[in-house]
Amino acid sequence: MTEPMELLELAGQIIMENGGETFRVEETVTRMGRAFGLKNVESFAIPSGVFVSYRREDGTTETGVVRIRRKGTNLTSVDAVNAISRQVEAGELSPEETLAKLKQLEQCRPELPGWLIVLGASVTGSGFSLMFGGTVLDCVSAFLAAGLVQLMCNALDRQHVNGLFTSLLGSFVCTLLPTLLYVLTGLGHVDLIVGGALMPLLPGLSMTNAVQDTLRGDMVSGSSHLLQATLTAALVAGGALVATSLCRLLGGIKLW
Repeated sequence: MTEPMELLELAGQIIMENGGETFRVEETVTRMGRAFGLKNVESFAIPSGVFVSYRREDGTTETGVVRIRRKGTNLTSVDAVNAISRQVEAGELSPEETLAKLKQLEQCRPELPGWLIVLGASVTGSGFSLMFGGTVLDCVSAFLAAGLVQLMCNALDRQHVNGLFTSLLGSFVCTLLPTLLYVLTGLGHVDLIVGGALMPLLPGLSMTNAVQDTLRGDMVSGSSHLLQATLTAALVAGGALVATSLCRLLGGIKLW
């Protein structure tokens, strides 16, 4: 017989690891537990862990904790867990079937093709460059810079490199390439190219989750997401500053 704790923890873990909000984790785990007939189901989620508790039929209370070590953004996986939870609430899945589906989802997480992620980053970079007032050359340069940096970030992610270091290195390269283009050719507006190319690196999802959690009264998760977003933004700015200072030092040229 499948232990309810195992599937409830796994459902919360998949949502949290793929960029889902803490309130979504808590609601999904609670609804699934109640659908399976568990009493006093409680769930508490923070960005680094999920806590689950419920009362058995014999009156004893079981509590479990799962540590969140892997973080990313894959909203397709989040949607898949939500779909499974809706099937559970409708009585369409048994605990054994639910656990099998969750394990299959964990092992074969649906992911976007790498080229599509690179294309998305490139289009975002060029679009922001255009919005900032850039020329066609600036948009093309931002398109290429953002795409190359996203390729590098994808490679680092496959090697399980820390995401904060990826943000730092990505912003450094993202600023260095347009700056070198200007130093060598005198073409383009460095600030407009860099401003657009840096946009895919900014922590928009973390900041959104921080605001959502805080407005819902979850100060622990809100503060944690806010700290993560602030640190990421600081590293992005730091990498850009280092690249700019390095080029100014070596070239002695005022870039903007």
